[in-house]
Amino acid sequence: MEKRKLSKKTIFKLILALLSLAYLGFCIYAGITGKFPPMHETEYVMHFRKLKNWVSGGISSIILAALLVNSAINDLTPKNEHKKSFLPFFIAVFIPIIFLILLESYLDIGWAGIILYAVITAFLFGIALIPTVLNKLIARQLLSEKSMSGKQQMQITEWIHFYPLKKLLLLSLWCFGIVLILRGFWVVSIGKIEMNVEIILFLLGITILDGVFLRKIKRYVSTPYHCIPMLNHILSKNQLEQLLDGERFEPIQSDNHSTNQYSEVYQSQNWILVNGSLFSKKMTLCFTVDYRNHDSWLNVIYLNGMTTKIKVNINSGNTRDHKFRYIMNELIGCKVPLKLYEKEEQLAQKFDSLFPDNISNQERIFTFLSQDVTQIRHDFIQTFSQPIYTHNKKQSRQNLK
Repeated sequence: MEKRKLSKKTIFKLILALLSLAYLGFCIYAGITGKFPPMHETEYVMHFRKLKNWVSGGISSIILAALLVNSAINDLTPKNEHKKSFLPFFIAVFIPIIFLILLESYLDIGWAGIILYAVITAFLFGIALIPTVLNKLIARQLLSEKSMSGKQQMQITEWIHFYPLKKLLLLSLWCFGIVLILRGFWVVSIGKIEMNVEIILFLLGITILDGVFLRKIKRYVSTPYHCIPMLNHILSKNQLEQLLDGERFEPIQSDNHSTNQYSEVYQSQNWILVNGSLFSKKMTLCFTVDYRNHDSWLNVIYLNGMTTKIKVNINSGNTRDHKFRYIMNELIGCKVPLKLYEKEEQLAQKFDSLFPDNISNQERIFTFLSQDVTQIRHDFIQTFSQPIYTHNKKQSRQNLK
């Protein structure tokens, strides 16, 4: 592996980082001993409100030292090697800052200050982690050995991301705006409040907001089962429930131990559940993985040319996203690379040709999902398969090991 030598620029960064850490030690010394009175004066610091000079100086030195060390590490990292994760950098900054704040609190009011900050931190982390924990607990109900109807499974899946609650909150917020408008006109009409410019602008603003968001909220609330992307805009609620009847979900079984690093993935005979979203094995032609803005997205390409995407919890820049894509495509029986770039129209035409009768798109897709489509899928894969060289095929297999 290619390694870079220490340049003068990198050495200068490391020296500055050491000086920043030395200043951090001075700030801690000043805070503990009570010496250097100017260091104990309070100043207003953005985002942190009022802090003592030794605390704000220590926080600044921590951030500066972490930035300099991270920049020096990037200088020593070969260009062709993937950058390290941001998490170590965040931890290197977060923990010392928390230590300084706790130290200040302890020096001011003793252990009560530390307990107070600990309770606040635990509360905030609890709020952040509760949705994730509930998501997993709800999803695992699908693994129950008890027989469930398609409607019951759909309701459980819908609650993984709290879609019914989101619908209720949006609808309640919109209705609250209507109540404010009616209440405003009522108190003005009975003379309880005199009509003025502020009242007019307030009522006009609420009316405009309710009018603008009416269509979007109505569409969101009326859409059945947000847990099935794309299909929920085509099929009815009853049809989606019928397609889930008789399905039994189980965790994916794979010889590759790295699947444990990914978000929970369940499968049944005809469906795949990824991050609380359901995808039909019959309808899905191919999965791809994109990495944008530090997030990994699973792109789903359907046989009729339509596409959708969801966020997945994997790291990019290494072979894990390729393994995840390989495993997902293996679940739907697509084991060869496909050439699908700008093929949406061709896919749609081929899919429509399967149904010579003049029927609606809803009937076409429901009929397709209600029958055995093994041969049809095989024909699609053969038609859009991309030839690869033997050398590249062997190399890709080695990368997946």
